Amino acid sequence: MKVGDVVMFTDEGRYKEWFYGKIGTITSAVGRGVSVQWMHPVTYLTMRHVTTSNFSADYFTLMRANNESR
Repeated sequence: MKVGDVVMFTDEGRYKEWFYGKIGTITSAVGRGVSVQWMHPVTYLTMRHVTTSNFSADYFTLMRANNESR
């Protein structure tokens, strides 16, 4: 996965309750870690709205690849 890819959170572990099925765009990718800008703010824990998150790329399914060459 690389910057600009559109991804869906599909991990069914610890964060499933808040993030499963949410769609975002990768804004940074270092090793297996990615930063994601969510299409819509995600309500996380006690009504906290997050617009970006950092997770392992393994938590996501690629929806649309960014085909721009870098």
